[in-house]
Amino acid sequence: MILATVVSTVAVFCLGFIMLMIVADVALRAINPAWRIFGMLDYVEFALSWMIFLAIATTMLARAYVSVDLIDLVLRATPRMVLRVLGLLLAVGVLALTAWQTVPPALDARDWGDRTLDLGLPKFWYWVSIWVGLGIAAIGGLLAMPDEIAESRQLPKPPGSDTGVERE
Repeated sequence: MILATVVSTVAVFCLGFIMLMIVADVALRAINPAWRIFGMLDYVEFALSWMIFLAIATTMLARAYVSVDLIDLVLRATPRMVLRVLGLLLAVGVLALTAWQTVPPALDARDWGDRTLDLGLPKFWYWVSIWVGLGIAAIGGLLAMPDEIAESRQLPKPPGSDTGVERE
């Protein structure tokens, strides 16, 4: 899926940016303790926020989330499908609720004019990464619905059958 590739690529670039900035800052301070990258904390915080919430979105888009399927082995196709769909809808609901609950503090940060210490960036923009990440994650959960329904109609594999270890 193209969206998953784009989102995960942006998250990887954020991680790479964080790593390079930290290494550069440490190296500069090792050379001369007075040398530092001004605004380092602001850069890292902003990139970290984007990385975390885009990683959540990537997880949902790639269907790499954790699911416990203990009961899948004994259920027929229809109840298995209902459970999978309900689980996915619950996850999407939690993501949407979490995004909704971030609106009041974000608007407070905007109204009060909160800014970061070093660079003076508006803290409201940190909340945008949360909304984008959780929004894409919720969309990813909805996009996963047809695959979950199709997979629930197939018989599940017995535990340990897909470990990659061949038996003699």
